[in-house]
Amino acid sequence: MRDIIRKILKEETSLQKKLLSIINKDGFKYAISSVGGKKNFKKIMKDFDYLTKENVENLIQYQLDNIKKDSEDWGLGEMSELEDIESVERIELNHFVNVEKPKAYLNIYVHDNAGDPDNVTSEIQYRIKEEFDIDVVLINFETIDVNPFGFVQY
Repeated sequence: MRDIIRKILKEETSLQKKLLSIINKDGFKYAISSVGGKKNFKKIMKDFDYLTKENVENLIQYQLDNIKKDSEDWGLGEMSELEDIESVERIELNHFVNVEKPKAYLNIYVHDNAGDPDNVTSEIQYRIKEEFDIDVVLINFETIDVNPFGFVQY
């Protein structure tokens, strides 16, 4: 009887399908708020494999947005971290390999060389693990300068 209950609980539910639809349409922020927070989201999506290229890209963008929002309250003590986050314009997923330990290869678009984009991706990877229990490896595949005048030398 216990095995039957476990099997039923591990099966995909319509709520999981709805959350995937929200993630794909509106991103993680809306999916999380639609179920009342991260704790509820984790409970619903536990043991459900939803790691696709699009979902990982959405999760990375969600964390990048959170870091940028958090950085609004940082002060002079976090100046190097501010430079890191402010130097990153955007992050795109180049390709995704979902094996035993999923790996996401990222293109990072920066507008100056004052910051270190590796620090930003490390923080995103840490937050994904802490908040969602997802152990994905983020690899900076290519750093792309979007400054029309080239890297600014200081």
